[in-house]
Amino acid sequence: MMKRERPHIAVSFVSLLVLFLLPTSSALALTSSTELIEEHKAYDGQVITFEGEAIGDIMVRGDNAWIHLNDDQYGKMRSRKLSGYNSGMAVWLPANEAAKITTLGNYDNWGDLVRVVGTFNAACPEHGGDMDIHAISLAIIDPGEAIERPIETERIYWALGLGLSSALLFFLNRRKSRP
Repeated sequence: MMKRERPHIAVSFVSLLVLFLLPTSSALALTSSTELIEEHKAYDGQVITFEGEAIGDIMVRGDNAWIHLNDDQYGKMRSRKLSGYNSGMAVWLPANEAAKITTLGNYDNWGDLVRVVGTFNAACPEHGGDMDIHAISLAIIDPGEAIERPIETERIYWALGLGLSSALLFFLNRRKSRP
C-alpha cells in the first residue's frame, strides 16, 4: 500500500511546483524594449525578464540606483556596423545589485551585458509617470570589454591629402587676390 502512495505523492508535489511556477512564467521569457513600448498595457505591472548592455552611468539614490540597459543590436551583438536605432529601458534597482556592474558602455567600452528580473511600469507613479522596470535582481551575462579601435592607414592618407590640397588652394587663392 505504501508503494502506491509514493507515486501519488510525487505527482502531487510536481503539480504543486508547476502551480507555483505558473504565475512567474512571464519572468522566464525575455522581453524586448520594443515589446514593452508597443504593448505597454499588457505588460504593465507584470514581472518580466529584460537583457541589455549597461550604458552611461550608475546613478545611486540612497539604497537604490538607476541604470540604463540598451537591448539594441549594438550592445548585444557587440557590432560596429551602424544601422537601426538605439533602444533600451531605465531600470530602478537596489544599489547593491547595480554594484555588480563593472563596465559601462561608452565610446571606449562595451558595457556588461546584464539580465534583470523585475516589475514593468508603463507609467510609474513613483517616478513621475516614466516608463521603467523596478528590478529585484541583476545577473551579469557577459562582462564588458574595451573596444579596439585600430588605426586605419587609409584614413590617415586621406586626411594628409585633403590637408595638403586645402593648404595649396588657400595659398593659390591668396596669391591670386593680391594686386
